[in-house]
Amino acid sequence: MMTAAEGTCAVCGEALEELNSAQCGECDQRFHLNQRNDVGGKDCGDVWIDEQYLSLRFACFNCLRPDERSPTGGEAEPPVGEGH
Repeated sequence: MMTAAEGTCAVCGEALEELNSAQCGECDQRFHLNQRNDVGGKDCGDVWIDEQYLSLRFACFNCLRPDERSPTGGEAEPPVGEGH
């Protein structure tokens, strides 16, 4: 089991706890992710359902935000009526 002394968040650089972290599917680094909605916590990434494979996908904000990509790693979807 990972303890706070064993790892740091790839996004904010603060200590991690295994129960409140996840591994990014893009860069394989660990990041803070509050996995409960009934308890406060820090989020340095996101998780969503991949509709094609019906699985959970995890990504840190370093991988999601640099060029405003969509969570699937492709270009952002154009607005309705433009390029559809």
